[in-house]
Amino acid sequence: MKSLLVMLAICLTLVGFPAQAWAHQVETNYTLANQLEFQSTFSTGEPFAGATVRIYAPNHPDQPWKTLTTDSQGRFAFLPDVSIPGNWQVKIEDAAKSHGDYWTVPVDSRGTIVEKGIVFAPSRDRPYLAATLVSPTTMALAVGLGWVLYRRGRHHPSR
Repeated sequence: MKSLLVMLAICLTLVGFPAQAWAHQVETNYTLANQLEFQSTFSTGEPFAGATVRIYAPNHPDQPWKTLTTDSQGRFAFLPDVSIPGNWQVKIEDAAKSHGDYWTVPVDSRGTIVEKGIVFAPSRDRPYLAATLVSPTTMALAVGLGWVLYRRGRHHPSR
């Protein structure tokens, strides 16, 4: 029974691991007035300053239409070429591409930005992904090991 309690304590400790990795997840907000204005910060509130922003037009999805850098507050602004309808891709990344945010900005056939269609793409923030993938696996292994130790202890011949 002691080994099961130890394993349970280890598992509960591991649950706290993702919080540390999430502390550096990128969060981006936008407003649409005369142009699209974005501001990216880490979940701690620290600005995502100096990040590279690559904007891809629908007609050239593999070649950046424009490349920008976030300012000291994690901000940048642009206006898509409304003569090119389709989904514009916005990639906000650090130099190592270990943190980032990804957005889709639709422009309709009339040349209007479809504000309700601006969507956040699922995060590819590597530390966040590592936490979400590694932590459950580690927990499952710890629980399995605890169960094996518990079962082995119950059937030990010296008892």
